[in-house]
Amino acid sequence: MVKYLILLIIVLAVEIGILLGISTYFDFNLLSTMFFGSLSFVFIAFFTSSSGDIFTKNSEAAVFDSMAGRYNPQQQKPTLHIGPFLLGSLLCLAVYFIMAFFLS
Repeated sequence: MVKYLILLIIVLAVEIGILLGISTYFDFNLLSTMFFGSLSFVFIAFFTSSSGDIFTKNSEAAVFDSMAGRYNPQQQKPTLHIGPFLLGSLLCLAVYFIMAFFLS
């Protein structure tokens, strides 16, 4: 559990650092950069942690077709693995809302 929390804090710090660096380097508004950047991180984290979605099924079907086989889905349910990358991205979005409340 401690390892999970440490990894979560590292992901959060890296994402905030990336967004803060983009904001200062390109001289963008910090709040808008935090909002759009954290939403993009959440979107990427959601698709990397989910399975059974349309992207996964199409890639699996393409592999089976290329190997001259057949693809028969057998009761595959979409799953979402909540990992540190997804939670760190959601916390980054929460940090944006906290910053927007105090800075506006």
